[in-house]
Amino acid sequence: MSFQNIISKGVKISIIGCLLSMGLSTSADNRSKLPTTEILGKEYYIYIVKKGESAYGIAKKNGWDLEELLRLNPEAKGNMEKGERLYYPTGQISIVTEMQEPIEIDYSSLEPIKHKVKKGETVYSISRQYNVPLEIIYKYNPESKRGVKTGEVIQIPQNGTTQYYYYTLKSGDSLTSLAQTYNTSVEDLLKNNAGLTVNNLPKGEIIRISINSNLSKIKTELVTEERVSKISDYKVEKNESWEDISEKTGVEVEVLKEANFESEKPKEHSVVTVPVIETVEVEQTVPIEESSNLTSEEVQEIYDNVKGVNADTTNFDGVRMALIMDEPSSKKDIDFTRGLLIGMSEFKNATYKLDLKVMDGRVSTADLIGELDNYEPNLIISTADRAFPLFLADYGNTNNVQIVNVFDLKNDLYEDNSSMVQLLPPSGYFYDRLATKIYKDNRHRRLIAVGEEDESDGMAIELFNLFENGDKITLEEFGAFEPDVLEPILIYSYASKKEDVDDFFKNVGNLSENNPELDFKIIGRTSWIAMTDDYEDQFEEYSVYVPSRVWLNEKSRNWEKFTNVYEEMYEGSPVRSIPNFAASGYDVAKYFIPLVAVNHGDFNQGLKNYSEVSLQNEIDLSRVNNWGGFINGTSYLIRFRPGGETEGITVK
Repeated sequence: MSFQNIISKGVKISIIGCLLSMGLSTSADNRSKLPTTEILGKEYYIYIVKKGESAYGIAKKNGWDLEELLRLNPEAKGNMEKGERLYYPTGQISIVTEMQEPIEIDYSSLEPIKHKVKKGETVYSISRQYNVPLEIIYKYNPESKRGVKTGEVIQIPQNGTTQYYYYTLKSGDSLTSLAQTYNTSVEDLLKNNAGLTVNNLPKGEIIRISINSNLSKIKTELVTEERVSKISDYKVEKNESWEDISEKTGVEVEVLKEANFESEKPKEHSVVTVPVIETVEVEQTVPIEESSNLTSEEVQEIYDNVKGVNADTTNFDGVRMALIMDEPSSKKDIDFTRGLLIGMSEFKNATYKLDLKVMDGRVSTADLIGELDNYEPNLIISTADRAFPLFLADYGNTNNVQIVNVFDLKNDLYEDNSSMVQLLPPSGYFYDRLATKIYKDNRHRRLIAVGEEDESDGMAIELFNLFENGDKITLEEFGAFEPDVLEPILIYSYASKKEDVDDFFKNVGNLSENNPELDFKIIGRTSWIAMTDDYEDQFEEYSVYVPSRVWLNEKSRNWEKFTNVYEEMYEGSPVRSIPNFAASGYDVAKYFIPLVAVNHGDFNQGLKNYSEVSLQNEIDLSRVNNWGGFINGTSYLIRFRPGGETEGITVK
């Protein structure tokens, strides 16, 4: 169906002489017979008081506001004499106003969005991205009930109930053309799609649009305005000129002439209108309009403003980091901060300023926001490892500041918040990428999962999605397992409790002893990385692979150098933890400080690995969609080799 059939744009109309106040038809008839005068470009009725009339009765008869009538005619508060003149604004305007009707989209005629599944995405995460219920996605994609695979295309219907219209970019699209077509602005397009840049509108990418957002855009300005405070009559004396009357009343000659439609000398004994003018400051709301003919320089300026980027490199005031400590007295926060400071010390000769403000995350939301507002950071780091604070994510989104979530694995704010940076790979991405790597390296093997099946084990689920010849057996069945020695096998262990891991390796020993020619590999659970001290011998003997989000080689020269500096500065050794807290702090400093410095906080301008040295996090950021945040997609397969050599296989 053509675009013209899907959307309809209203035509421009002109409204001239729009009445701002409406009354009964009898009131309108009364007013139509009244003479008028013009003062300061506004038209006023002239009402001649009849005998016995009151201000209340006059206002009611003409459909006027009594308070406004008395303001302009203070003498009307008392008894009025026959023949007195009262003034009241007609409300008549002569400005031609162009109004554009909102665009209407016939959602029933739209084809569904075609979403190509990315690594790590699930039906649930996709439903959150588009704010579409799961049951709707299942209705349009029945096979998705069993999960989705990377590269698969699924259909997402648009029903008009969400805040945004989702649009697939086409060749020739530009920010200005899209803004004009959908009654929105370049600014709104960039705010709603943080992944877009001035020249980055790749065909096939999906963006979200706030249709008709321009129609409701207004701004309030404080302006100085002259207005009529009151209007009175003056009886002209013999030989008086407008200059004489002006001197007596304090009203400028031109205003007097305008109010009385006179240019010559006033007539003797005539009654003239004398408006008293005052200057006041008033709030005025005006529409915000964006030109449809923006130059590339103007579009770039809008982009810089939206991103909070100062394009003038000579005025860049450096990297200002706010570290928000979840529990300031905890080993985690103390050691992370120490690692961060060591990383910062390596930039002491940088050409830009570098500043750090440490904040207590336990204070009230209002106090913390107040601290942030006063400091104005261009990077915020949080050590929260659970229940990541929503207000902090909102603060980053509102103020165009990236928020680095270092430890919280269950946080999914990055899916719809462009300010969020997820440092530890989210579960979906983590399992998907590592399972794919394991499958590619072992597709010739038969998969056997050993132990009590755990439905929450994401790695096992992904592996069985990939291996068609997988089997699941209990620990007891594994103890009696008789393999075909000519068939290579890949053994995955469900065991997570120490006693189950003990039994697993006991059975592995029997399997190896009874079948010395058997070619097998072992993949342990992610939690096994924390059991290294207990099972190091078994890990090394059987060359066990353990999936991990981090990889710290404690025998490397980099770690040795770091620990030496740490011990010299803090008179002790880094806390042993997984992830290592001090190493996390160091890696965050080494990556994000130069990233912010080089790009002035604009992460769209390049996300390469700025750190030549990383201890446990080789950071590789990517945006999950055009309106979401960033994830670090780097994971590791830790291989324990015989003889004590441990290898970290990087998976991106």
